[in-house]
Amino acid sequence: MRLLLCAAFSRISRFRGWSDFESKLVVKINAADKLQETFKKSSWNDELIVFSGNTDPYQPLEAEYKLTRACLQTCATYSNPVGIISKAALLARDIDLLQELQKTAWIRVYLSIPFNSDEIARKVEPQAPSISKRFATLQALAKAGIPTAVSIAPVIPGLNEHHIPRILSRARDAGAQDATFILLRLNENVEKVFIKRMTHHFPDRIQKILKKLKEVRHGQTGERGFFKRHQGQGTTWHVIFQLFEQTYKQLGFPTVPEAPIPNTFRRPGPTQLPLF
Repeated sequence: MRLLLCAAFSRISRFRGWSDFESKLVVKINAADKLQETFKKSSWNDELIVFSGNTDPYQPLEAEYKLTRACLQTCATYSNPVGIISKAALLARDIDLLQELQKTAWIRVYLSIPFNSDEIARKVEPQAPSISKRFATLQALAKAGIPTAVSIAPVIPGLNEHHIPRILSRARDAGAQDATFILLRLNENVEKVFIKRMTHHFPDRIQKILKKLKEVRHGQTGERGFFKRHQGQGTTWHVIFQLFEQTYKQLGFPTVPEAPIPNTFRRPGPTQLPLF
C-alpha cells in the first residue's frame, strides 16, 4: 500500500510555517471533486490517504468551507483508508464520518501535541488551539471509538523534551492507542522565524536550544532527507529517544507490530433492484 498526502489548504509562499495556522492560504475549493476523479481512475488501488502534509487539514477556514469534511465523505463513499494529523479541536465536528470510516475502511487520527503547558504552547504556536483543547479533542474521538494517537511534534531539544512523559501519560489517559515523536528541523526561512520567536519568548534558552539542535542534526539545524529527518545523533538524541521509549512501554502502549492496513477500497456501483 502506498501513501498519498491530501490537502484542501496550502500556503502561498515557500514558508512551511512554524505555525500551521497562518493567514496566507490557498483554498482548493474543488479538492473533493479532484479526489473523486482520482478514485475513479483504474490506476487507483487502495492507497492510504493522509490528511496533513503541507498544512493542517483543519485550518480555521475549514469551519466555513468544509473541504476536508467533503474529502472525508468521498473517502467514506469509496471505503478508502485514511490517516489524519492535526492540532485542531474542529476534528470533533466530523466524528460521524470518522466513525463511518472506522466501520467500513480504516482510520487513525494523530493529535499534534508537542507541549504539556498551555502557556508555552501559546508562545510557540500562538494561533493554534490550546493544549487543553487538543487533549479534550483526543478524548472525545477516543470515546467515539475512533483509533487515536498523539504526535509529539516537534520535539525542541532544550525546550520541551522533558514534557514527553507527561504528554504520553495524558494522551494514554485520554484514550490514545499509539504515540510518536518528531525532532524539530529548520529548513528554508523557517529558521529565521523560529529564532526570532524563540529569542523573544525564551531569551535565556535560545542558545541552548540551537546548540542541542545542531548536536542532533549533524551540526546543522535542518534536514531534508525524508527518513534522515526522523532520526538524530549524539547524546541529546539518545536521551530523548530513551525517554520516549521507556515511558511509552511503561504506559502500556503497543510494543508489537501493528497489523497491515486492510484493503477496503471499492468503487460504489448502482444499486440493483429486485426482480420480484
